[in-house]
Order: sequence, then C-alpha cells, then structure tokens
Amino acid sequence: MRQWTEPVTDRSRFDIASRTPKAFLHASDLNRIEGNIAYLSEHLNSQGYRIMPIPPKGWSVSDIPRTADLRYICESIMAIIQAYHKPAGYTDISGIPDNSPNFTDINSIEQNLAAIKTLIRGTISAYRHSGTFNLGMEGIRT
Repeated sequence: MRQWTEPVTDRSRFDIASRTPKAFLHASDLNRIEGNIAYLSEHLNSQGYRIMPIPPKGWSVSDIPRTADLRYICESIMAIIQAYHKPAGYTDISGIPDNSPNFTDINSIEQNLAAIKTLIRGTISAYRHSGTFNLGMEGIRT
C-alpha cells in the first residue's frame, strides 16, 4: 500500500507576493496529491469500498499540468467521496480545472484529501471502540 504524505494546505498571498516555493505548483506537489489520492483509494478498496484504482501519473520537473490533468485529480477526489462519504468542511473542487487555479484552489484540493483521511481514521477508531454491534430490536431501549 502507498504511503500517506502530509498535504500542504497553508499556501497564502504572502507566498505569491514573496515568490516562495509554495507560490508555484511543483512536480513534487502533484506527486504528493496523486500519491495521497492513490493511498485513499487503495485503503478504501481494502475496506470493501468499490473505487476504481486511481494510479498516480508520476510527475517530473519538466512536466506541465494541463486542464485535463487537474480535471483528473479533481474527479478522482470526487470519486472517492462518492464511494465513501463527503467529509465535514468539504470544498467543492469541480470547477477548478476550468478556471485558472490559484493557491486557494490547490489548498482546497489538499484540504479535502486531509479531511477524507481524517474521516477514515475516525471511522476506524469508532469501529475499534464500539465492540460488537447489536442492531436487533431487543437492543433498543425506550
């Protein structure tokens, strides 16, 4: 199974104005985003959810992302959400590829990935602490 890489979600106007590394979308950012998408889809598939495998492209320094690439990323995240659950605080990313993405759009993509992972972790924790489920009528008290 792939490894989770902590997302970068704190890009800001300061980064843009100061031209810090966060002001630019690097191959390493795209590889982290696509790797985290693959991690989530693999993890959910192992838990019985049905998500088509979402393989990362494997970006290099000379690659330039196109609209179709960003659409693939956003659609992959939305496929995970459709198969699993929309996390609290989800930001709609469906229109990102058709606009000129900015730092807040990339933050939204990575924040959504982090929110899905947090939701999965919470679900797993709830299963571990709940013990045996009793869903019959005899288990309901009024």
